[in-house]
Amino acid sequence: MEIGIAGLPGSGKTTLFNALAHQHAHIGGYAGVEPNLAVVKVPDERLDKLSALFQPVKHTPAEVRFIDVAGVAKGMGQESSAAVLAHLRTVDVLLQVIGAFQLEREPTSDFEEFNLELQLADLSQIEKRVDRLEKELRLGSKGTPAERTAKERELAVLQRLRPVLEAGKPARTVALEPDEEKAIASFGFLTLKPTLVVLNLADDQDGRALVPGLQDLTREVPLTSVIALPGKLEMELGELSPEDAAEFMQALGVSLSELGAVTTEAYRLADLISFFTAGEDECRAWTIRRGTNAQDAAGEIHSDLARGFIRAEVIRWDRLVEAGSEAAAKKHGWVRQEGKSYIVADGDVLHILFNV
Repeated sequence: MEIGIAGLPGSGKTTLFNALAHQHAHIGGYAGVEPNLAVVKVPDERLDKLSALFQPVKHTPAEVRFIDVAGVAKGMGQESSAAVLAHLRTVDVLLQVIGAFQLEREPTSDFEEFNLELQLADLSQIEKRVDRLEKELRLGSKGTPAERTAKERELAVLQRLRPVLEAGKPARTVALEPDEEKAIASFGFLTLKPTLVVLNLADDQDGRALVPGLQDLTREVPLTSVIALPGKLEMELGELSPEDAAEFMQALGVSLSELGAVTTEAYRLADLISFFTAGEDECRAWTIRRGTNAQDAAGEIHSDLARGFIRAEVIRWDRLVEAGSEAAAKKHGWVRQEGKSYIVADGDVLHILFNV
């Protein structure tokens, strides 16, 4: 999964990036357009317990790639080719950082200003593409009947989205069918992406009074969530040893880091889940979209497993840990035999049987 960290200049994006990715990227703004990049292992207590059971040679958590782009300045959304925004078009989830520590600024205003730039960028793309499609279809440009049908479908979707963006709303307020999403997938529209809004607090700031205002603003917008955390404090904690961090948090009266909530909420917004493969060679977490069937999940492990799929042996991770071994789990009758159409659930442990 890729998470794009963005926001207005000075919101504390890179501070949060450093906290999440345990990096030391320069803070204070930068003129270039190349983003900060980091790949982070996703902590998962379920995988830890499976590894404790099997004692595997390899322990492989899922990974999240964080992309921290330069600040989105006013007017950037009208530059449809802006490189900064282009970096965000390929991510799975947008993480919008709002600098709540900037007491002279209003978080809801920052939210609206940032999202206006994304709406303008998407609208610019749509207008150019609609003009081109209308011209091609009107002139009867070369192409097969199937290609013409695809263009007509794409145009219809874009014409549904355009008035929504013109009205100042994000594209994800429009309910699209899977075939409609596929028709416009190549654009990477920014306002279609699930968005996690993070209020970046000062160390001693209580964000509880600020969150409801943003939640009210986003209540009618699907795939949008709001959390608050002290980015600078979290970054400083990440630079300490676990022992020193625990002592520091105790001194501050902080019981638990909030960083885990970022990844957890991003998974939820992107409708992603984890399943596991477990054995003495490797215990590994795999990320798939909710609703994926067993054959397609097998393909995430290796394409040969999907092509030669026979069936999947499935057990819940906690049942396997409770049983203490695969043999004991089978003796209890907790291991199920499932076919290719089985919908994999979050926390399933799969053993794929296949033909070579």
